[in-house]
Amino acid sequence: MECLISLVGLKGGCDEIASDAIMFLNSKITYNELTKYIDQNDYASVDEMFTEKRIDAVDLFLSEFQNEMQGKYLARTVIDSGRVGDYANGLVSSPLSALLKGVSFERCTNEPSLGYRVSRLSFMGAYTGNVLVTYYDGITGESLATDTIVAVSGEERYLEVNRLFNVQKLEIVYDATAINGYVTKTNYLGACSSCANYRISKHVTARGITAPVGTPLDKTYLSDMGGLMVDLAMVCDNTTWLCNIKQYLAIPIMFKVAELFMEYALTSSRGNTNTMRDKESLVERHNVYKSEYEKHLKLALERVVLPNDPICFKCQTTSGIYNAIP
Repeated sequence: MECLISLVGLKGGCDEIASDAIMFLNSKITYNELTKYIDQNDYASVDEMFTEKRIDAVDLFLSEFQNEMQGKYLARTVIDSGRVGDYANGLVSSPLSALLKGVSFERCTNEPSLGYRVSRLSFMGAYTGNVLVTYYDGITGESLATDTIVAVSGEERYLEVNRLFNVQKLEIVYDATAINGYVTKTNYLGACSSCANYRISKHVTARGITAPVGTPLDKTYLSDMGGLMVDLAMVCDNTTWLCNIKQYLAIPIMFKVAELFMEYALTSSRGNTNTMRDKESLVERHNVYKSEYEKHLKLALERVVLPNDPICFKCQTTSGIYNAIP
């Protein structure tokens, strides 16, 4: 989660690691001090060591933060899932053309915590070769990622992926200029392509599209996905929420980074050459940073405002026995 990883920076190197930083590790551990701890067998430079420890710190923070928040809300992971794209009515040619072909997904709500999890891409066509598939933000036209399916004529070929997109609209297309796919259709609720606003579930719609190459937003809707099939789940993704409250999270993350560096200083081969007094000092500082982390994590938990999201968040109610006043 880049918006959290970049919260803590480091000054003192040839190139300061400061992009979007709110806090700097230097207030607790200086750059020169880190040079005394680094083991070249572990990291090539202080910058590399800091970057990796910062990622580890954010991962640990997120795990602990989510665990602590379980007492305040219930986050449901997978809302619904299924395959979009069907050729059950036979192998009908979707002729090659100088167009993008694919599918457009749109969330049925504006809740920012609901994201698209693509787990598998498949292709079926009279074509052997690579099919380059591109994911676009359907609002901005930004290219989000690409994947390549190795197609074999007359066979359904698939690629296992694990991609999460938190956008309102998601377009998944390929350039059909030299690719002859078979017709694959979206699976509408009730097998009806004109009802329920093209919904494939209560949370998302899906429609086949074509568009001129290079202009994915200038699209035409139709029933054909051009041979593509997508295994898709709508999942709860709290990335947007956490990024919006990052100002509350910078201090605990900074102390978690400092805590991890004290652990490393005590266990690395360079750290093992320290005197007993040095080790006692490192242990003491490790305990201080750990304590400060726990204190500021608690403060962050008290300050954050939970999302007003009826899909992904459900307030926990406390059970108990109450005496009614007669």
